[in-house]
Amino acid sequence: MLIWSGLLAREYEKELEVFIPLTGPVEKNRWLLFLSAIIPLCLTGLAYYLHGPQYHIILSVFLVSSFLVQFSLTDFLWQVIFNKELALFALLGASRLLITGGEISDCLMASVVGVLAFFLLAVITRGGFGGGDVKLIGAMGLWLGSDLLLTTVIMGIILGGLVALLLIITKKRSRKEFFPYGPYFAITGMILFVLCIN
Repeated sequence: MLIWSGLLAREYEKELEVFIPLTGPVEKNRWLLFLSAIIPLCLTGLAYYLHGPQYHIILSVFLVSSFLVQFSLTDFLWQVIFNKELALFALLGASRLLITGGEISDCLMASVVGVLAFFLLAVITRGGFGGGDVKLIGAMGLWLGSDLLLTTVIMGIILGGLVALLLIITKKRSRKEFFPYGPYFAITGMILFVLCIN
């Protein structure tokens, strides 16, 4: 996943504004490799501990955490969540619903309402939320459903807002600078998904 993100970043290198500069290819950065591997493995282990040997749950947690970690990293590194990765994440979420017989109507409603609500927020806030955030919420809706997605959005906005406020107070960022909210939705969504999946 991380190597794929690095390749996508190189494809769009001229269009990306780098937030955290990298000194070499992303796949050679040991810290990024460590984070992208250890977090999904830890959350998968936690899912096994909480839910027992239910392999469809373990696989779902591994996939969700792997993708959401990637989205967090790319949003921090390059201020973008790549469409190709989001499309695959959404496709896997829809496939899971069809295979497991999950609450298809609820998840579809969460996805559609999430996209519409965040599109309006993006317009109202004039870039406070980006297109990547809109698509991320839509894709997450297919995995989380309406209740968990609503909780994720509320907690993600609060957490992201607190971090943004802290950065402004400490003068590490100005109010006009871009602030990535995607990682805070991803972190909240990962935790809720592990705890509440059934």
